[in-house]
Amino acid sequence: MPNNTLVRQREQAKVGMAASLGVLVATGFLSRSRQTNQSGVRTLHVCAGVALVGFSYWHWRLYQPYANSKGRIA
Repeated sequence: MPNNTLVRQREQAKVGMAASLGVLVATGFLSRSRQTNQSGVRTLHVCAGVALVGFSYWHWRLYQPYANSKGRIA
């Protein structure tokens, strides 16, 4: 059974992925609108994409099995 810190980190990674994906979708729709500041929306869109990749990597790392006692990665 994972400890509380690992469970909390997994939950934070999931929330981060969901939030960054939401911002990514919203800015994608906003970038099609002619009434918005295009450079600001584009910058936020790129930042949200980078954040999504970062949160996804963190999430993936949290679910990797631990190395066994002989020092090999499982």
